[in-house]
Amino acid sequence: MGIRTVEEYKESLRDGRRVYIRGEKVEDITKHRILGITCDTIAAGYELTASKDPEVRDLFVAPHPETGEPINRYFITPGSKKDLADRTRMIQHSIQLIGGLPFGKDIGTDCLNAAFVVAGQMGKKQYQDNAKKFLEHLRKNDLHTCGAVTCVKGDRSKEPSKQKHPDYYLHVVDKNKEGIIVKGAKIHITSAPAANEILVVPTRQMRENEADYAVSFAIPANTQGVTFICRSGRGAWSDHEFHADRPVRELTEAMIVFDNVFVPWERVFMCGEWQFSMLLAYTFATFHRFTAISYKVPAVEVMAGCAVAMAKYNGLERVGHIRDKLADIAAYVETLRALANAAANDPVMHGNIAVPNPLIANMAKLHFASKYHNFVELIQDISGGIVATSPDKKDLENPDIHDYLEHYLGGAEKYSTLDRLKMVHETMRHICSHESAFHEVTTVHAEGSMAAQKMMIYAESPLKRYETLAMAAAGITPQ
Repeated sequence: MGIRTVEEYKESLRDGRRVYIRGEKVEDITKHRILGITCDTIAAGYELTASKDPEVRDLFVAPHPETGEPINRYFITPGSKKDLADRTRMIQHSIQLIGGLPFGKDIGTDCLNAAFVVAGQMGKKQYQDNAKKFLEHLRKNDLHTCGAVTCVKGDRSKEPSKQKHPDYYLHVVDKNKEGIIVKGAKIHITSAPAANEILVVPTRQMRENEADYAVSFAIPANTQGVTFICRSGRGAWSDHEFHADRPVRELTEAMIVFDNVFVPWERVFMCGEWQFSMLLAYTFATFHRFTAISYKVPAVEVMAGCAVAMAKYNGLERVGHIRDKLADIAAYVETLRALANAAANDPVMHGNIAVPNPLIANMAKLHFASKYHNFVELIQDISGGIVATSPDKKDLENPDIHDYLEHYLGGAEKYSTLDRLKMVHETMRHICSHESAFHEVTTVHAEGSMAAQKMMIYAESPLKRYETLAMAAAGITPQ
């Protein structure tokens, strides 16, 4: 098959999977008012691979490395800095072309790429073969994936083996000659209910007495014993909103419950090798943070553009302190872009697999997470209180009050009241809404906490070289 159509993707989701949202069991997620938007957002990725524009198609479709058959470029295991740069371009152009990110193939292949690296480090041919066969399965059927990483964890002060409930961390409860049986739950899993395949990796380092928790595998989303419990979302545009003439693009997250789920051995990438659990979690985190810094660039570019536009609509673009804030905003965006590019340009090779530079990828993730609240604050300050108190589209359309709003909500003379209100509402969505509050939290916690990034920066930094240079400068050791 190689490349699927939108219709083929949506039909694949009507497979009897167990999905719940707001306490309701959903029979067909493609038709649900909230989950349907998730399906449409992901389906837009299939629109890109079917594009009639050769430049777009060439970006998202690549020849199979062995057969030459067209496949989704996400299924090219990165072997060079060009492959990593192409991956960044795909992610960024997805947002620019469709207005959202069809998250899934990127996260799923973040997991699978990490599994390839770790299987090689283990020297386990069976796991290497399993990963290769599963990759071919994804390529042949053009499947959407999700990465299930974060366990629910219970009491975070306790290790997995000392929890009140042993399945606060997903673990193996039985094995036989056909496969393994697992129990537990993963949480915060983006686009999970609309995935075809779930890829599971450990959430942390496991100890010798926690070998049953060192498990990685892939299973279809409709596997018996799998249940998705989803976060709600905004739904379609309302007639009260000013908005562009394009669909809402939004994904949902889910908790995935694994209730004694059977996994065949041929779909297992780790089972009991606790010594390698941290390497798998660590390598996945590097790939995934590279994905994160890639998609954040176009997202914050639009937010920065709102700040520039609001300064102009308010007539303040020449005011000194506003220009100072715009300079800080531009520095935030362009530092992130530079770090994302640098992570691709200086990869670490594991065999023939190019891993984004771990130090730089974590520096970039820490940069955008630790400074994001200040970035939002700058845009709020420039925009003014109107982004919190603006009348809506239905108010402007009401003939009883239209003239009042047209008269009193104007800004700089060169701009119409209507355009100013459109920009106010676009800015509101990014910095003063339910959606913006959601993104303020996920920017901090998605792709790992800031503490996790600092741990990896500490581990990857050449601290010994710094010390050696200082010792020589002080005359303690020879130059």
